[in-house]
Amino acid sequence: MKKYTLYKLGTIIRKYRSIAGLTQEDLGELIECDKNTIGRIERGETDCRLTTIIRLAEGMNISLSRLVKDLETFHMDQYSATIDYDFLRLFHYCRQLSPEQFNNICNTAHIYVKSNERKQ
Repeated sequence: MKKYTLYKLGTIIRKYRSIAGLTQEDLGELIECDKNTIGRIERGETDCRLTTIIRLAEGMNISLSRLVKDLETFHMDQYSATIDYDFLRLFHYCRQLSPEQFNNICNTAHIYVKSNERKQ
């Protein structure tokens, strides 16, 4: 059971690192940790101290409670389709848009939702 927990934690850390747009090397530099260690953590090959997990969360700009919540609700078969993951990917994308582009996307989404409400 411990090995599966380490695998889940590693998968969650990999997800948030990717969302943050960081490589293992980037994250390692931010938290003063070897990139190979981050790789082993992400693959679930090593147990790490709580202080390391806290530093990882801070380096990816997320809360420790977010990591724990994801660990508690982790389901491998539904993982990539979770609402939180999709929302975070969208947020990461939208941060790169100009206000005008963001407004256009919001208007398009609003029109899409309204048209689907009529069909139901």
